[in-house]
Amino acid sequence: MNVIVIGIVAALVLYGVFVFGISVKASKTTSTSTDYLVAGRNVGTITLVATVALSIWSALAFYGYGAGLYRQGIGYWIGAMGACFVGFFAPTIMYRLWLLGKQYGYTTPGDFFMHRYGSRALKLLISAICVVCIVPYISVQISGVANGIVTTTQGKIGFWVCVAVLVVYMYVHVLGGGNKAVVGTDLFAAIVGIAIVILTTIVFIVNICNGSLSAATEKIIADGNIQVLQVTGRYTNWVSSLGLSISAGISIIAWPHIFIRSYMAKSEDVFKVMGTAFPILELISFGCFMIQGIWAGRYAYPALEGAASDSVIPRMALEYAPAILAILLVIGVFAFGLSTADSQLVVASSIVTHDVVRKEGRQEENTKRNNAIVLTIFMAAVLVVTYFRPAFLVTYAYSFCAPGFAQMMPALIGGLYWKRGTKQGALAGTIVGMVAVLATLFLSNPIPALDPILWGLILNAVVYVLVSLATAQDERAAREINEPLSKFFASRESTGHKVLLVLYVVVFVQCHIVGVNLPQDGFLFGWMPPTVFNYVLSAVELAVLGYFYGKNRLYEPDGSKKEFAPFCPHDKAAA
Repeated sequence: MNVIVIGIVAALVLYGVFVFGISVKASKTTSTSTDYLVAGRNVGTITLVATVALSIWSALAFYGYGAGLYRQGIGYWIGAMGACFVGFFAPTIMYRLWLLGKQYGYTTPGDFFMHRYGSRALKLLISAICVVCIVPYISVQISGVANGIVTTTQGKIGFWVCVAVLVVYMYVHVLGGGNKAVVGTDLFAAIVGIAIVILTTIVFIVNICNGSLSAATEKIIADGNIQVLQVTGRYTNWVSSLGLSISAGISIIAWPHIFIRSYMAKSEDVFKVMGTAFPILELISFGCFMIQGIWAGRYAYPALEGAASDSVIPRMALEYAPAILAILLVIGVFAFGLSTADSQLVVASSIVTHDVVRKEGRQEENTKRNNAIVLTIFMAAVLVVTYFRPAFLVTYAYSFCAPGFAQMMPALIGGLYWKRGTKQGALAGTIVGMVAVLATLFLSNPIPALDPILWGLILNAVVYVLVSLATAQDERAAREINEPLSKFFASRESTGHKVLLVLYVVVFVQCHIVGVNLPQDGFLFGWMPPTVFNYVLSAVELAVLGYFYGKNRLYEPDGSKKEFAPFCPHDKAAA
């Protein structure tokens, strides 16, 4: 047994002790579904930013995203740019969900949809979509971590041994403490993980690229791989790029384990920080993944194909880095993958116990026992899916799971911003959207440039609007949700707000349309393609906009805060 294997085993044992310690501590203060699922609505600023980041990035980012860039080039980075718009969603959608969740006690996505639309059928449909898409996503996390460990140890630690360790860690971690336990480990994991990502990138540049990205660019071109430094293939079409951007980034707001993090914040200040910080965190982390996958990966291995390319990052760590870095990289991907899988497991089990099994209006009974039963069933399902693990981790997740989650977006955004939206519209739109996704993904796509997620969202939104206009408005929902929100934000609907929205649109166009049409023959600073520079600039612009937009949305014009309260009928008379 060599030093890398010993180091990985020791590190995983120590990480397990840390995780279990956090879980035991969290379980002692977890007595209600609010504690279990939304961490008592008491998560501070830095911790919430960290847990949102960890819940998004996962094993797919640590190993899979670099591999995707290795195969498909810089055009693939549009997915990371889509995720930068999470900064825009923080003071908008997430903030509104937080206001409503705190007022009405939401703990699952289904709670919002049930309250807004009053439809048990819609709630069950949303629950089914979440569960069906979460199970394979968890499996992808497990496969990604296990494949990385197998590659790094050269098969000395087997795939199913890794899977068994992960399953045990996940089960014990979330059983007693739920998201309190997950959030408790995420801040540490985020700091350590990002540090490992940056350190790994530096080591790869020095040891593989001889300390020069310009030299790496020259070698990539000499090897006949210049296409990875250009926007090529499907990504030359901005519509196709938009599909990936939505799958990998923009639709994140509807992913159930991110959705419920909207409820967790201790105060609105969290969303201001997230609006600025998240685009920068995304830029740093995914910029490192891009350098690892393209410049270092193509320099070290000019022509990996098929499933072999999914292991390009751990292969480089094994062959071109000190043993300690290979060990750290495994711990990083383990922490990222475990965090996302844990978050998804908590929300999936809670959706079943809270939204499906529990009768409306009644408290859960035997919560811990029910969670244990459901968690066991989920882990069994995850193991079955893992047995048929896909070759391309990120592609699988973005092509199947993300489009499914995204079909909640029209009903979510419409429910928050449009009081005319009805339960019939939401139900019909969501069903049509899911059918469109499945049909264009698994049967036939009549317009290949139009990604299945776009088919689903376009048809979903159209049906949602048309059916809503043709059916009776729910006055109760408007009275309890839309009118209070409109009143709350009325004093903030300034000219400055409109200008900031226009600037967001400009940056969106800059990312998705201008970026793919920039010159492809030339490099800034000797190595950076113009499209990549455009993406970097766009992320910085989003961070700046996030600061000012957060001030506008979260605080009154004089900088003060005010409490959100349900609408009262006598308010109109008093006015």
